[in-house]
Amino acid sequence: MAMEFSQQQRASQIQAQRMSQKQIQSLNLLSMPAEDLREEILSQVQNNPALEIVSDNFESGLKSARYKVSADGNSRSGFSSAAGEEKSDAFQEILESRPDERKSLFSHLSEQLNLLPLDGKRKALCQKIIGNLDSRGFYILAPASLIDKKLGQDEKLLEECLKIVQSFDPPGVCAENVEKSLLLQAQLKGGANKAALFLLDGHFDFLNPPQGKKILEKIQGFLAEREKLSFAKETFAHLKGLKLSDVEEALAFIKTLDPIPARDFSQESANFIFPDIYIEKLVGESSDLKEEVDYVNRIVHVNANLSLKVKISDKGIPCVRLSPDFAKAQGSKEFAKAVLDAKNLLEALEYRESSMAKAACAIAKWQADFFDKGPGHLLPLKMQDIAERIGVHESTVSRMASSKFIQCQWGLFPVKYFFSSAVSDTSKDNVQRQIQEILEENSEKRMSDQKVCDALAQRGIKVARRTVAKYRAQMNITSSYER
Repeated sequence: MAMEFSQQQRASQIQAQRMSQKQIQSLNLLSMPAEDLREEILSQVQNNPALEIVSDNFESGLKSARYKVSADGNSRSGFSSAAGEEKSDAFQEILESRPDERKSLFSHLSEQLNLLPLDGKRKALCQKIIGNLDSRGFYILAPASLIDKKLGQDEKLLEECLKIVQSFDPPGVCAENVEKSLLLQAQLKGGANKAALFLLDGHFDFLNPPQGKKILEKIQGFLAEREKLSFAKETFAHLKGLKLSDVEEALAFIKTLDPIPARDFSQESANFIFPDIYIEKLVGESSDLKEEVDYVNRIVHVNANLSLKVKISDKGIPCVRLSPDFAKAQGSKEFAKAVLDAKNLLEALEYRESSMAKAACAIAKWQADFFDKGPGHLLPLKMQDIAERIGVHESTVSRMASSKFIQCQWGLFPVKYFFSSAVSDTSKDNVQRQIQEILEENSEKRMSDQKVCDALAQRGIKVARRTVAKYRAQMNITSSYER
């Protein structure tokens, strides 16, 4: 009996240790950004014959799966002939070994910036904007996330600095996407007719297909619909009487623009960030949800006219599964361990996705004003608040937020951007913005910290005078005696 009890106790300890290892693996995967997670999955597939890649939207992942077992059980040697693949790899090796002697976009823009007589505050923000551009010349993170209120930066200064960088060579850099870049190029280049500016400013889809007659029909149909709206009759009055020749001229002009303005520069130092989470507004769609947050369908119900849809990105993350043929077979202890490790990985991946989805839904619900109205509408939020809402430890939320990014209609933001400290029932970010606005509105007066404090109180924000002084100092704004 004693021996049997000892064996049971040992088995229980082994099981407890195994569960602990599973938990550690789950938490490690949760904290990984997409790029690291991809490498981890490919490594596990490479070393564990019980795993196979079902699909992968990156070609390199598909190549890693070519030696795996296909769904019908037949072995797969490759996606092309061995000779053809060898030649392709050799050619690729030649291309990659050839040094890129072109100047990087970052260096080119920085050189132009250094020629301008800007103060430290503007130069620092311009440099940060330049560092936020990918190899095509487009934003990586939403520009609003670059503002540092401690340095006295605000939305007005950001707009000024964006225009400075947008004026640099090559034309069209520092834009959100291809469409915005082409519009910027057209404005800088000059000579674009009214049809070209109309098409590039929010009506880029009219260019598909790029045939003058069909484009003209779409524009005329759009104008006819606008005519029915009494409040918008004069908005596009300048487009009345548009001719086919005008559209063809616009089409010819647009073809002279470059959809990738930075194509001639080296990709050195280019950092690509892919969203881990998408949050989309479902405006005007009525909701039948019984709960405010539907974690199953990942929909957040805000009110009768607004809901938010949360989606976890699978871009760059291979879809893996336990090999059906391998799971049916019988083998040694090593065989059983391979199956167990494969199952543990699949469970950890499922845990990662569900945890991220729950946390993202909770963030979307809390910061609904931001996703509806944009930057400047963040509410105070702690990681502990989200942890309590979804029933996990605060450290789990911290791991989820680490190196993750949310894409919404306002741009790409780090998850940690949505967590802000509270000051008098509002966010610190909002209080600093209100202080900046009050001082700008009363720029001709020397407002003391106490007067700023009183002005904040009139706006419904109650903070101490020393808090105003502290935030003013963090924003690099001198005292009233020095202003």
